[in-house]
Amino acid sequence: MLAINLLAFLQFIGVAAFAVSGALVAGEREMDWFGVVVLGVIVAVGGGTLRDMMLGATPVFWIVSPWYVAVASGFALATIPLVMWGIDVRRPMLIADAIGLAVFAVLGTRKALDMGISGSVAVIMGVVTGVFGGLIRDVLANRTPIILKREVYAIAALIGAALFVLLRQFDLPAGLDLWGSIAVALAIRLAALAMRWSIPTFKVEPTEPE
Repeated sequence: MLAINLLAFLQFIGVAAFAVSGALVAGEREMDWFGVVVLGVIVAVGGGTLRDMMLGATPVFWIVSPWYVAVASGFALATIPLVMWGIDVRRPMLIADAIGLAVFAVLGTRKALDMGISGSVAVIMGVVTGVFGGLIRDVLANRTPIILKREVYAIAALIGAALFVLLRQFDLPAGLDLWGSIAVALAIRLAALAMRWSIPTFKVEPTEPE
């Protein structure tokens, strides 16, 4: 029962955080209320939808449990007053996005492992769960997707997912593998934001035509 409640709590946090991040981006782009809800819901369920389709876990999770969409819509709408009151949305958006990234990367890995998928593939599924919703959000908002920038973003999800696979091999107290992996992924992402860490770029000079 404790494990079930913990999982539901983490899922709720992830959905809420990603919905807020999507809504704040919609506010930056001055979208209408419907656009706010659309972006909030897409960020919250986009990564998990792709993961379930790739794993053959159909119907996808939010069709089986519609509360994901309801919670995402509610938190997206609740974010509107923040923008209307003139509150700077940039830092809250980055923090909310970091929380959602960490939570869903680990939960996506957990679901893949529970389906009998190998650890390496489960890590990939975790990264997909964590980053794909934000990718769709940025494309719809006409922004350069964050995973294509120099940000330490997908790497944070990758480390969190891989750590969960590792910790699951040990007989740890209930929930410690989940919380520990999420905390590490979140800490890396937040530290990267605070310290302005970035990934080295690869640049090739264009070839002169002959």
